[in-house]
Amino acid sequence: MAHTIPTTMTAAVYKPGHVDLVLEKYYPIRKIEDDEILLKVSACGVCHSDVFFLSGVGLDTRTYVLGHEISGKPVQLGSKVDKKIEIGKLYSVFLTVIQGGLPDTTIGQGADGGYAQYVIVKPENLVEVPENVSPEAAAVASDAATTAYNAVKHTAGGMKVLIFGAGGLGHLAVQFAKYLGATVYVCDFKPAARQLALDLGADDAFDLIDMTNKTAAGFTVDCTIDFVANIQTFNLAMAALKGNEVKFPLTQRLVMVGVSADTLSFSTSSTLFTGVQIFTTIYGPESAVEQVLQLISKGIIRPHIETVPLAQVQKAIDDLRAFRTMGRKVVIPN
Repeated sequence: MAHTIPTTMTAAVYKPGHVDLVLEKYYPIRKIEDDEILLKVSACGVCHSDVFFLSGVGLDTRTYVLGHEISGKPVQLGSKVDKKIEIGKLYSVFLTVIQGGLPDTTIGQGADGGYAQYVIVKPENLVEVPENVSPEAAAVASDAATTAYNAVKHTAGGMKVLIFGAGGLGHLAVQFAKYLGATVYVCDFKPAARQLALDLGADDAFDLIDMTNKTAAGFTVDCTIDFVANIQTFNLAMAALKGNEVKFPLTQRLVMVGVSADTLSFSTSSTLFTGVQIFTTIYGPESAVEQVLQLISKGIIRPHIETVPLAQVQKAIDDLRAFRTMGRKVVIPN
């Protein structure tokens, strides 16, 4: 049966000057171009970067639908779209454009995104989802899990790893690191997050006071992955790394993934003479999305997901702001 394409939809919109999303019930659905696909959104993850955009830090003057962690099913194909793209099949949305400053065309970060009933994508955005992976997990795979996997894959294999923050990305990083053979420690101020990390295989979990005392007593690791990225976690990460003996090739790695408003500083001597290497990372290649989906399909990675309807997306944003979220919240638009 052919899918009836409406001309408007319900969408949660970013508008300049608003710190909250604006829920519009009659947001227009434009006609697709020949090389585009109209995707009915199945699920869209709620990300800390959405909180960042709504804070006004980017000074974005555009109006668009927020939400970039998307899964969905094609309902209309442009005339030039390869027929290998199947109507009604579930796909994860791969973000093909990540730029410094304001992105021009990234879905949900400048172009209309997934806090809506429909989103327009291109064929290169779509990654096929295994049949036993849910729409919610497929959405999480498209960003949170891919970002966590990319942060862990090239830094944490077989090492002693300390992860700061066991939230939407961190609880996934715990599982990837264990899968890659690492000994995994977690630092999070929330007792429930620490317990979730232990339930998912972490070897031990600490609050910030415990972590401070342990590093003062000589606790060290080979790698830290920081999903919080504030001054306190950065200093604790450096303390846990600097106690290691300097060996070549250098293995002490501090990986920054989180975004905060804090300005972090360090001296060259604190890295040059201790062997600490500082990396930043964001997102990952399309191959990482595919690998993540396979790991979820096999039950090796289990995203911790709470679903909310589109009408409650602002509450999900507020919960993120207030650190009330466990795992990943996912919006179900339809």
